[in-house]
Amino acid sequence: MHIKRRGDRAMLYRSSWVPKGTAGNTHGYSTQAFVGSLPLYAECLPSELENKFSSVELNYLDVKIFEPARHAGQQKVRAVELREADPIWRLDEAARLTFEAAERSEMGLVPDARVTAVQTALARVKTISQALSLLKPSVQPTPVEPVAPVSPVVAPGRDDPLRVALIAIKAARDAVLAGRYGTAPVEGVRATYAYRTWAEIYEAIEGGANGSLLRALQSKGFAKTRAK
Repeated sequence: MHIKRRGDRAMLYRSSWVPKGTAGNTHGYSTQAFVGSLPLYAECLPSELENKFSSVELNYLDVKIFEPARHAGQQKVRAVELREADPIWRLDEAARLTFEAAERSEMGLVPDARVTAVQTALARVKTISQALSLLKPSVQPTPVEPVAPVSPVVAPGRDDPLRVALIAIKAARDAVLAGRYGTAPVEGVRATYAYRTWAEIYEAIEGGANGSLLRALQSKGFAKTRAK
């Protein structure tokens, strides 16, 4: 079995070997006989091609065409589900349209009720800072007086940036494990929101730039510098 791709279709050929001397030929050679064609996105064999293939050929088609097509279909369905559940792109679109409305409002004033409706809807949006405020401890830890401090020691409080970052990272971990961002696609993972955001997080925490959190902690002696 041999597959040739033409556009969005798979052209199916069956290969056979013609031994030397079979038809007066001085050398053996292979021939290809066209069997049929099907869409590259087909998840099963079309009815018009039934009973034309052996079990070995059917397994070959399943591996090369049907299974990848089923996987791609599942990925598309998952992408639609994720987009339907994602509030971010809706807020991005709302922000874009709101800015356009603001520019055009100089030529035609807007009733206050319309703006109030948008503000009311925004007030109902659950944000990261709201979630973090619920995770923060209600009682601040008691500062421990150092015996011989070399430099001023700041006790972590409710608004301590390191503690907030730790809580946010754990919350992000749980969201990923819970399927908030789905599963990475077979191809094009670098273009996904989760990959691009993680790359920014990694750069901010441990990136080579001088602005990373690791470099900041190293400069103050709270983290060791890696030996070169």
